Amino acid sequence: MIRCCQWPMTLLMVALLSNGVHAAVNNGKQSYETCSLITSEYVTVLQLIYRGFDQAALTASLPGLSSEAKTRMHSLYQTVEREGLLETFSVVNSEYADCAANVFRLTGSPPRSGRDGHFYFCAGENKTRYQILMAALVGADADQVVPQLADQHKPAARSLFVLYREKGALPVFDALAAELKFCINNNL
Repeated sequence: MIRCCQWPMTLLMVALLSNGVHAAVNNGKQSYETCSLITSEYVTVLQLIYRGFDQAALTASLPGLSSEAKTRMHSLYQTVEREGLLETFSVVNSEYADCAANVFRLTGSPPRSGRDGHFYFCAGENKTRYQILMAALVGADADQVVPQLADQHKPAARSLFVLYREKGALPVFDALAAELKFCINNNL
């Protein structure tokens, strides 16, 4: 059985991210953009770990990292070793949704035409895809989930359910990471 969503792990990730996402949210300095960019950094590291990179290879393949980014990468790698890649992917996606929700509580939704509106859109799309995967992980049937979604999300939901059924959760998390990075980099 797939081990997913052990909420004590969230506390570990909060500590891991305390110098990044959560500290900035609590200080009112976070934006949809910073939530997205920090998450993009994390999912990139997780994708590389998924592809077999060890810590030395990660450091070599990501040149020019600041000392803070290296520390975050090292902590994330250690978290994967302790908790597993699946769990860590899940927590990072959950924390991203929480970060964006906290920004929303503080600032509301930004204008769609602005820069932060672009990142707000990406955060919402990622949250929807993550929720679709979580539904699949708990055994929901695509025929139950897809009709509940907005029309623009139905094709992606069907594809995610098929990918999950055929390959498992990690390839879906990898696809979510790729989609998030595509969204972030699209039209900037």
